[in-house]
Amino acid sequence: MRSILRGDVDKIRLPTLLTIVEMERRSGVLVAERGRQLGRLHLRDGRVVRARIEGGRRRSGAEAVYEMLNWSDGQFELWHAEIDLRDEIRASTSFLLIEGMRRLDEARQNHGGDPAVAMA
Repeated sequence: MRSILRGDVDKIRLPTLLTIVEMERRSGVLVAERGRQLGRLHLRDGRVVRARIEGGRRRSGAEAVYEMLNWSDGQFELWHAEIDLRDEIRASTSFLLIEGMRRLDEARQNHGGDPAVAMA
């Protein structure tokens, strides 16, 4: 594996990165760190096929993707790699992005517009 992109989540949000990866049909691992949480998205041909968050609240699958999409701080690194894993997510990246934003909007409405409270 080799690193192809790294940066701060507050400068380039994860939805933007996933949109680029999907458009370019890239494969690899997107690793994001936020406080004590470490998230990994395994991507094959632009699709998220596995997702995990370790530390704090552990998550996996689509729920991990939705949580990571709303991270507003931390660091990320995108690694190029061939990914030969079973597709555990079974949804397009576009669907995950749209559903993640829908969930955030719904949570904001239910918590008076505060995304920090909504996603806690």
